[in-house]
Amino acid sequence: MEDKPLIYIEQTPLKKEIELVFSKLNIDEDCDTIADLLLLYQENMCRYLISGNYADAVTILLKVLESLTYHFVEDEHYVYFDDLYAPDYVCEDMIKKIIDTIKSGKLPEVEFRRLKEGLEKLKHSEAYKDYGVPYALYVWEKFEKS
Repeated sequence: MEDKPLIYIEQTPLKKEIELVFSKLNIDEDCDTIADLLLLYQENMCRYLISGNYADAVTILLKVLESLTYHFVEDEHYVYFDDLYAPDYVCEDMIKKIIDTIKSGKLPEVEFRRLKEGLEKLKHSEAYKDYGVPYALYVWEKFEKS
């Protein structure tokens, strides 16, 4: 089985980097290697939030979630864990950081709308509808209802 690139999503340099994280070579028990590699993107997103570079922070989150959503089904990540899908926990932490930024009133409206639109698209994915992945979308929906 060879790695299939995401052809329906623009392949920016950032997206190409993130796609490498989801290489089949990185699939192991609980997908821990993928989660470990995603921590760099979480750290970068947090740095962007702290420095006020909200556009790049939102971009990182959306690109990571797009790749996770795609590869969870395409590469059958659901086969590699029982109850702990490690990359999902990293993404959950990422969305919580963004939500904290929103609650503090710091996220600009334009980035809020872009985030909301991007997350809405992911809600229609097979991964989310059939498997509930990424869990970050549940966290987002709970935030929206509060």
